[in-house]
Amino acid sequence: MLPPKFLTLFALALPSFALFTKRSVDDDLLVQTNFLTVRGVPWPNATSVRFFGAIPYAEPPLGNARWQPPITKGPVEGIIDGSWFGPSCIQYDNGVKSLYNSKMTGYSLTPGQAQSEDCLTLAIWAPRVPKPTGSISKELLPVMIWIHGGSFVTGGAASPYKYGDKLVRDQNVIMVSMNYRLNIWGYPNAAALAGSNLNPGLLDQRKAVEWVHQNIAFFGGDPERMTLFGQSAGSQSMDTYTHAWPSDPIVKGFIGQSGTIGNLVYDLGHSNFSYVASRLNCSSASKDDEFACMQKVDWNKIMNVYNSYNASLHDDIPLAFYPTADNITGFGNYTARKERGLFARLPTLITQVDNEGSSLVAYHTEGPNETSVKEFTLDKVTCPAAFVTKARTKFDVPVWRTRYFGVWPNLNPFPWLGAYHSSDEGLIFDTADIMGLGPDTELQRKTGKYMQDAFGAFARDPVKGLVDFGWPVYDANGSALIKLAYEGNVKAVIGKSTEYDQDC
Repeated sequence: MLPPKFLTLFALALPSFALFTKRSVDDDLLVQTNFLTVRGVPWPNATSVRFFGAIPYAEPPLGNARWQPPITKGPVEGIIDGSWFGPSCIQYDNGVKSLYNSKMTGYSLTPGQAQSEDCLTLAIWAPRVPKPTGSISKELLPVMIWIHGGSFVTGGAASPYKYGDKLVRDQNVIMVSMNYRLNIWGYPNAAALAGSNLNPGLLDQRKAVEWVHQNIAFFGGDPERMTLFGQSAGSQSMDTYTHAWPSDPIVKGFIGQSGTIGNLVYDLGHSNFSYVASRLNCSSASKDDEFACMQKVDWNKIMNVYNSYNASLHDDIPLAFYPTADNITGFGNYTARKERGLFARLPTLITQVDNEGSSLVAYHTEGPNETSVKEFTLDKVTCPAAFVTKARTKFDVPVWRTRYFGVWPNLNPFPWLGAYHSSDEGLIFDTADIMGLGPDTELQRKTGKYMQDAFGAFARDPVKGLVDFGWPVYDANGSALIKLAYEGNVKAVIGKSTEYDQDC
């Protein structure tokens, strides 16, 4: 299978008459907005899906724009080559072996994917638009905006486990995937920022949503039917988004897979940023001079300091950069804010898997400590999910809660993994066979289609879609827990709402 980039190069080698014919047939591959023009490609092996990559939604965050809020993208001259993804944001490699880097090649990024500080781009998958012959429906389609996970330190739109072509093909929606700044680039917490706008990575996500709202109609998407969804850190990002823009969320619904945000208090002395600065001859009594010096340092040198840091040589103090409370995009009192209803009160689907911790605690081929797995699953995902859903029902927000139990041969390299963190993505995006452990089983295929249909129903109508699909709105005092892939059932099995919350 040739990647889109090579398909485009192949087309350029065709005779001129063939190019003319292709342009007349594929006129839906050239999209012009008010600010840019992009030429996409048919997605490989998916003749009904078109792809547009490398679409800039903000100005490059370089030089004086490094570690600053994203700048609105101005008009772009010429035609953007959208045949492949733009460079991914700079990744952090802590060198620790995990399931994701040892058994799931390409989970974070497609192997060989370029990285750059200039990375604020989108990828869009959309259905092909037939040539206007006769009566053609021009209805704008629902839009699903994806925020990738990766602990806020890795990941990007160019992840084959989360490609959107099959979701688009089967649900007749448009999917947008974003790159956003990660690790030190997205969460510097530098003293010079004076506690303001400490999370440019979260601001990137907002800027991406704004861009989609302004431009997605040119691709056939409905700006008034946009759903924000994500997994792990992407789900945590979704949760922070609802609190950062409660009265102006732009989107109409939220889906969070395996993650909510906890109270943020982190590195109040800004010591991590200053440590990196000290290793690059940028130390200064003036926090502004330190910052200005760091803005001029080559990004490779910064990452060399970051990647080579050994916590064991520093009293086991980690050198870490994550979202920080700045009372703009991140807060130190999420518990209180949820209880007071200070979030976007829009329909929300909260999901998790049954064995969240098995792939996230210390990695051993013989299996992790079972007690640690259970504690992680309960403390980090189950109990926060229970709190989030209850907080929303208190304010009459339509909310649904699911728990996924699927265990499939081509997704489980170790039998003890169970339904591990991120394993549900393989069914939502229909990418389970990418691990090379065999094809989907028939039961797996049907279950995945059922889960996709649920997401599609929500995207089409966040208020009533899942009700019409047969899923009960969450009620903590009733039976409204939606159990997926449970004991061989394709469709949902409804359990007691607090069935797994006894120890919360």
